[in-house]
Amino acid sequence: MKIIVIDDAPGIVEVVTICLQLRWGHVEVVAAGTGTRGVELVATEQPDLVILDVNLPDIDGFRVLEKVRQISSVPVVMLTVKGKDTDIARGLEMGANDYIVKPFSNIELIARLENAMRYGHGKED
Repeated sequence: MKIIVIDDAPGIVEVVTICLQLRWGHVEVVAAGTGTRGVELVATEQPDLVILDVNLPDIDGFRVLEKVRQISSVPVVMLTVKGKDTDIARGLEMGANDYIVKPFSNIELIARLENAMRYGHGKED
């Protein structure tokens, strides 16, 4: 299994990676610190899941989500501090499979990721 984490905070990437490795020992985690790099990785790596922050240094995560949806139906879970109802609704309406607000529970993160992978693929690639 391959999961791309698009987040510019190394601490978040590290915590998420540890959670993923504890749950799925065989997981390959590929990190991108910018939205542009994240979109490139989605196009080339064919991940099973994408975890996406909204606050990125180059383009915001909503724009990244829009670009990802143009090329892939991979499940995308937003993981961000932007927790207003309008932000959550925007992410889900744009095609995110779930939306988690930081700080997050590791148990909830894994449960939501499993759910997104189980029910995540909406349209065909």
